[in-house]
Amino acid sequence: MKRLPTLVEGLDEILNGGLFEGGVYIFEGPPGAGKTTLANQIAYTLARREARTLYVTMLAESHARMLQHMEQQIFFDQQEVSAKVFYVSGYRELEQGGLKAVVSLLRGELVRHRASLLVIDGLVVGSLESMTNDSVRQFVHELQSLVSAMSCTGLVLTSGHGNVLSAEQTMVDGIFAFEDHSFHWRAERRMQVRKFRGSQVIRGQHTFCISTQGVQFFPRLESLPLPEGNAKLGTDTLSTGFHAIDDALHGSGLTSGSATAIVGFTGTGKTTLALAFAAASEIDAPGLILSCAESSADLRRLGTEMGLPIEAAMASGALSIKNLGQEDESMDEMGHKLLRLVDELKIRRLVVDGLAGLADTLAFPERGYRFLGRLLVELRRRGVTSVFTVDPGALAAAAGTSLADGVTGWFDNVLSFAPEDAGNRNVNQRILTIAKVRARGTAQNSVDIFVLPSRANTPFTE
Repeated sequence: MKRLPTLVEGLDEILNGGLFEGGVYIFEGPPGAGKTTLANQIAYTLARREARTLYVTMLAESHARMLQHMEQQIFFDQQEVSAKVFYVSGYRELEQGGLKAVVSLLRGELVRHRASLLVIDGLVVGSLESMTNDSVRQFVHELQSLVSAMSCTGLVLTSGHGNVLSAEQTMVDGIFAFEDHSFHWRAERRMQVRKFRGSQVIRGQHTFCISTQGVQFFPRLESLPLPEGNAKLGTDTLSTGFHAIDDALHGSGLTSGSATAIVGFTGTGKTTLALAFAAASEIDAPGLILSCAESSADLRRLGTEMGLPIEAAMASGALSIKNLGQEDESMDEMGHKLLRLVDELKIRRLVVDGLAGLADTLAFPERGYRFLGRLLVELRRRGVTSVFTVDPGALAAAAGTSLADGVTGWFDNVLSFAPEDAGNRNVNQRILTIAKVRARGTAQNSVDIFVLPSRANTPFTE
């Protein structure tokens, strides 16, 4: 069967290629869930490929009002209105003649505009419940026959929840359920493909967001098809940024493609060590710092105070700093954003400062372990050597449970800061324990170091 790609970021990936020509699909969910924005986005994206859309509204609200909202979206193009995207009201036909009159309207308008996509927006459950099941089933049957004969794809947007326009009562080809899920004073948008004929899809719930870019979907990372071939560690090494730590690792540093967790409570020096690793980035092997807590300015200031060449690396273009999870992003949104930045910037050294930022999401307690494992596999596939800082206390607070031990099991290397008792050590003294190193092993199990502000590019000393 011929596909009709939606060209919406992430959605065709979930659907394994897009919708099917001649199919009828229901978008169901409460008002404000994003159904209308998504349908218009598909319409205007298809218009750029010379495909026409017939958009039929069943509500009393004027088209002008809806278009005013769409003007804020980058995908909207006023020139395509009545050129390739045609808006028609079916409100009067539904009120006066019921669903039969609506079908007659659709038949005439589809012939007139030769549309590849038909959108029926606003079939309110309340109005449908007053009709018989037979009339609803007949409507969907005739709609399917109509779009099939016209080589068109139909989208039906409704506020229903599977009780009126359900798969059991109709012969629709797919049902997409949208919801706005509240979480800790925040809200997370989700979509689930409840039914899809003719193809496998990525099942379960997927998060999405709505911005001026339109609707963007973020398929569950651990559920994406895994490309053939194992992701292997590299054969070369990268310096940690400190000779004393490199010496403990047989004088070579971290194996390329490996993932390292730097574990320690607040103030132990995790971020300083991570910044030193990032500061060693080069133009032909660029680095990226993703901060889940501190701002870019704070990290740059800390690097300067500790004598690290962060500013020089950024000025040369070898290093970038971005924020992660600063705008109520879902876990999958952060994961896809991370991988997109890695691909776009051709990153080879990656620092994620604050794993708790990923954990402070609705999905992490249930899926965080599998999600992180897949994320690290994707980084290794790309040849990225990564460093994640992990504060066990912050991670437990963000996730609602103590997950640090299980989470660090995914990492190739685990370096742990364990300060001695305050009465037995200098205020700046730390012991860095090398708890785990995959592939190369260690020359010693710990390094006794001091964390000192310095102008000599060496904040850590033996």
